[in-house]
Amino acid sequence: MTVTSFYWIRLPLQTLQKKRGSSISWHQLHSNGDVNIRIKPTALHQQSNSNHNEPSCDKSFGLYVHIPYCRRRCNYCDFAIVPIGDSGDDENNIRTMGFHKMDEEYKNAILNEINSIGESSHGKKIPLRSIYFGGGTPSLAPLSTLRDIMHALLHSESAPFQLLNNIDDDDNEAAEITIEMDPGTFDERFLQSIKGFGFNRISLGVQSFDDNLLSTMGRVHRSADIYNSVNMITEVFGEDKANYSLDLISGVPGLTLAGWTDALHKAVSLRPKPKHISVYDLQVESGTTFGKWYADAVEEKEDDEGATKLARIPPATSLLHPSLPSADDCAFMYRYASGYLRARSYEHYEISSYALQDGIGRPHRSKHNQIYWEIGGKWYAIGLGATSNVNGTRYSRPRALSEYNGWTKDLGKDDSSNDPPWMSNDSEQGSNQTADKDDALLDIILTRLRTKDGLDLDWIANNEKYGDSYVEAIKRGVKYFEDTELVTVSPGRIKLTDPDGFLFSNNIISNIFAQLDDDTD
Repeated sequence: MTVTSFYWIRLPLQTLQKKRGSSISWHQLHSNGDVNIRIKPTALHQQSNSNHNEPSCDKSFGLYVHIPYCRRRCNYCDFAIVPIGDSGDDENNIRTMGFHKMDEEYKNAILNEINSIGESSHGKKIPLRSIYFGGGTPSLAPLSTLRDIMHALLHSESAPFQLLNNIDDDDNEAAEITIEMDPGTFDERFLQSIKGFGFNRISLGVQSFDDNLLSTMGRVHRSADIYNSVNMITEVFGEDKANYSLDLISGVPGLTLAGWTDALHKAVSLRPKPKHISVYDLQVESGTTFGKWYADAVEEKEDDEGATKLARIPPATSLLHPSLPSADDCAFMYRYASGYLRARSYEHYEISSYALQDGIGRPHRSKHNQIYWEIGGKWYAIGLGATSNVNGTRYSRPRALSEYNGWTKDLGKDDSSNDPPWMSNDSEQGSNQTADKDDALLDIILTRLRTKDGLDLDWIANNEKYGDSYVEAIKRGVKYFEDTELVTVSPGRIKLTDPDGFLFSNNIISNIFAQLDDDTD
């Protein structure tokens, strides 16, 4: 098959809201890997009464905490970060003192958010099965900051959250507490400390094992830092308990097919093996360094009002830099990664995610990421630019540091208990939006078809909001693709095949959306 566009491997449905004007924005890559959902999050005070519950979905939540610090902005990154440079170890250094002052202000803002959640929950503990510290590079935060945030979340007298099933001797049942870390940004003392704080999973921002490609991407670490980091993680947590994920990026300028196969080989040759690997295809975003270098590769995008934005960056600068791999080469990289990792006991459970199976076949899926993909998944989010989703309402926080810090100072000052201050429609001060039933279904289709488990048609048929007519429309939407072996349809479930169904997910789900649109107008 010839692939004309490959960007939807990582952002498979970026343009699907055009027909309905859906409010959903699609998941994007953290600068350190794993998944962030850039959608409009929720009112934190509300108790969930959503009936969007898949049978496997319980009443627990996930929690995302954003730590925005990075030593520099990577060439592909357009996330809400704060570059801090290398402040060094000298506490009297002006840069170091400036960072500590900024960090103290940001930590207090985070604590203000946590307190506001506690006040709105009226003393009732919110059950968590996952906490995820992302960024940014959380391993650049002072240990005292991480300690104080974890204490406020779980251990203080007014802590709003509690962990579920935090059983040390059964990793499959333990609540997952993840922190993103870049190679070269931590030592054994740091690891010992975060282990004591309760972190039991590390997402390691590898991206590549090739020093030249790391330099092209604007990464600070080099391949030697990766091996050193894994050795330290193993030393501190123990070989059996070294629960770490790593991420790789395909489609990087200068990356060859041979280089990609070598990266996968090096990833699975680490000892102990990573229990989780995320594989993303590079997307060139306007406004990034790569956007300036490769302006012709920047896709048209929609802003929140639906107006088209075009990259207006001179393309001539791209002549000075390595070429982007072709779309066909990127498609090969995706197919190869799927086959290679599955052959080495990694379950391909989501378009970009691979989980190592243990000795009895249980995969180490990311519990936090699964909350994003399940029906009725609910997560709180705290920090700069973070998004949350509770009770079907999505809420986004300010992306500028000064605005976010100021915004948190106003939390709790509103007189109405039903209308907290974060329910503003002002994009400068955060925004919220509740999806109608059709948009909610589009969201469910989008997220479930990203996964190995697929879309549960029986749930849709038995849901009073939808019923059999919606199921039949969805089946008509995929009928053409059954003959191409991109989709499998059973009486109660639709799945995309691996790898080609995942590869063409954009086309397939667009067709489903179009069919639903025609049938429900």
